[in-house]
Amino acid sequence: MNNSITDENFDTEINSTDKFVLVDFFATWCEPCTMLGPIIEKVAEQFKEKVVLVKANVDKFPKTAQKFEVESIPKVVLFKNGKAINGFVGLIPEKAIKNWLENIIKQ
Repeated sequence: MNNSITDENFDTEINSTDKFVLVDFFATWCEPCTMLGPIIEKVAEQFKEKVVLVKANVDKFPKTAQKFEVESIPKVVLFKNGKAINGFVGLIPEKAIKNWLENIIKQ
């Protein structure tokens, strides 16, 4: 999977794996986004057998952000088989993100 998402390849990329795809919608000017980024990366690494992390800069990929109704950032959306199945908005603690992912993956 290519972790460089663009408006043009987004759908192809999230459909190119049988793993969950965790998409981090962010902007470089967003302070909560810069704080969440390393947390999401760490959690994704811990779940790397089941989860692929993709980062989507909303300033560079506005069509994708609009398609998934990204009105507030950071916004994290979890996809499976190309479909958005769950997500959250805002800066949340690492433990909460781990619990959230564990609960979804178990289902």
